[in-house]
Amino acid sequence: MTSILETISLSDAELESKTNWQHIPIEKLTLTKDCFPKKRFDAEADYLSLWNAFIREFKFIQANTYKAFAETFLNLLQKYTSCVPASTINFPDVSLYDHLKTTAALSVCLYDYEKGEKAGDEPFLLVGADFSGIQPYIYQIVSKYAGKNLKGRSFYLRLLSDTVVRYLLKQLNLFQANIIYNSGGGFYLLAPNTKYVKEQLKEAVSTIEKKLFESHGTSLFVAIDSVGLSEDALMHKNGGLGEVWGKLFQLRDRKKNTKFSQLIKDNYSQFFEPLMQGGDAQRDTITGEEFLTTEKPIKKDSLILKPITAKQIEIGEKLRDVDLLVVKDGEPLSYWSSMTKIEPLGLGFTYYFLNDKDLISKKEELKASADKVTVITLNGKNGNCDFMRTLDGVNNIYSLDFYGGNEFNNSTFEEMCDAKNEEGRFSRMGVLRMDVDNLGHIFQQGVPSERATLSRYAALSRSFDFFFSGYLNTIWKELAPEKSFIVYSGGDDVFIVGSWDVTIEIAKRIKEDFREFTCENKAFSVSGGVAIISPSYPIMKGAAESDTEEKAAKGHSVKGVDKNALSFMDFPLNWDLEFTTVEKLKEKIVKLLDSNKLPKSFISKVMSHYANSEMKKHQITRPKTYWMLTYDLSRMKSRSAGEDVNSMIDNCIKEVCDKNKGKLNGELIHSDYHLLELWAFASRWAELEYRSK
Repeated sequence: MTSILETISLSDAELESKTNWQHIPIEKLTLTKDCFPKKRFDAEADYLSLWNAFIREFKFIQANTYKAFAETFLNLLQKYTSCVPASTINFPDVSLYDHLKTTAALSVCLYDYEKGEKAGDEPFLLVGADFSGIQPYIYQIVSKYAGKNLKGRSFYLRLLSDTVVRYLLKQLNLFQANIIYNSGGGFYLLAPNTKYVKEQLKEAVSTIEKKLFESHGTSLFVAIDSVGLSEDALMHKNGGLGEVWGKLFQLRDRKKNTKFSQLIKDNYSQFFEPLMQGGDAQRDTITGEEFLTTEKPIKKDSLILKPITAKQIEIGEKLRDVDLLVVKDGEPLSYWSSMTKIEPLGLGFTYYFLNDKDLISKKEELKASADKVTVITLNGKNGNCDFMRTLDGVNNIYSLDFYGGNEFNNSTFEEMCDAKNEEGRFSRMGVLRMDVDNLGHIFQQGVPSERATLSRYAALSRSFDFFFSGYLNTIWKELAPEKSFIVYSGGDDVFIVGSWDVTIEIAKRIKEDFREFTCENKAFSVSGGVAIISPSYPIMKGAAESDTEEKAAKGHSVKGVDKNALSFMDFPLNWDLEFTTVEKLKEKIVKLLDSNKLPKSFISKVMSHYANSEMKKHQITRPKTYWMLTYDLSRMKSRSAGEDVNSMIDNCIKEVCDKNKGKLNGELIHSDYHLLELWAFASRWAELEYRSK
């Protein structure tokens, strides 16, 4: 099978002429590079072993209802057929899993459409939703006790999206297969275009908006809308699926601009009359939010917390030791009343945070919960995507979900940054935000209309979910589990905090692995920003600064190439054209400092001359800079006995004075920056790293 990501933005002619395709290994799903596309293989594809492993797990499905069987089976198909092509006759870029899942959803919709009262000539409804306010909500932490709350708050938002999806499926009488995509605070469902579904959808959306407002006021909102989907669109006629997606995006965005409009009509005073007391009113210690009159403060150590904040901290503490997430539809389970649990928005779905032993101890009780209990394994044990449970006779739904960052060692920000070490050491926290460039354009234009199918869109969405919600955990574990943690990762968004240097390394690794995962397709790139702050600095402010850095990276253009950049210390660098060469110079400076060959004054002199150069639009406007830098560094060179040092000083003088144009410390570089800007930035970066050691 060819990765769907390798085909994005390629025309039919390019598809036909391309010969050096990469292929996905015939393996079961794991959160490792074993599932990445490869150029060559050492052995033939072993379908037989894959089939035998599938059959062994298939026998564990114990269900006497079609729903329990079908939804467990769907997850088993994801594990074993995500790497198997649906067709070897047509171009093999869609997996058997995405094909079966989509055709099952279409079949359910067509059946209901023919049996029900039709709402139009288009047999399908494409339902789309997008949560707004997620990032400000996560970052609204003003206390230094922020780590556990950040983790719990992030996971709570994941549960919000999940419970809304489950509620809609239940109200519309649909199945998990009808979910085209659900990650990163957004989801898409395929539904039949019947009057019953439209009425139920309208009522469900009204209930969701009301419950969301009651729980969170105007801080969170979910825009849900739908658009008709015709057979012609599915068959690439009259604009095809791309046009339908575009129309749904517009409807959804319009809904965002008229938030809570129906609620405002129904209850004007709720929105426009004062709700808060102000002044000396009691506030949540961690979030700074004022208590509502209906909320009873909860004391935890020396903290005064809102009930939802206390629950989020409890979730953050529990996540590290959780094996399973169990979801109960309907009345909560009395036998787990003492366990950590939450019912987001009061929509009738209770989530329990449990271990294997908790499940085994209640095996007999669970037998009576057919179709009403879903047992979710997050990422599988050690990223192996195992989720089937061998509990004899237990008739429940078993599921596999990816989640970025379900592990957290409960370290404080100070501990992650080693802030309590020796005096003078540079201890700072990095706040990393990162996402895929031009994702909206990729979904609307990346798949040519003649190849646009629901299964391809599902495959594209699932690929992003695998990487950012699942595989990202592997990157984190390999690089810095003690020095950082994933606050949020889903869809195509990443939010990570940790030691400042670690967050830069994680960003670099994400860029490298994402490029490998996308088969080096130039249609894909990632940009990010790192804010470098004190561990005690309010995380809300740090998040705002990292957002500014990310926007600088997104706005960066060099030699006509936009985005594809990382920005920190207010200095964006293109990953390919600038970052690597500047990093090499930084490493050279650090190496010479470590060996005591390079005077530390080199850094201060370069940075001083840069500060005095009166740089404007990447041009030195103070000519005196040229001869003063040359004079200072030449004197330093005359006192140095090291060939490496002298060579680097020579390069600096020549390059700043434009005698060695297009090179940074002798290495070719394509950049619109003045070379002095790059020398100064590399020096500053080296100084921070040297001090961190």
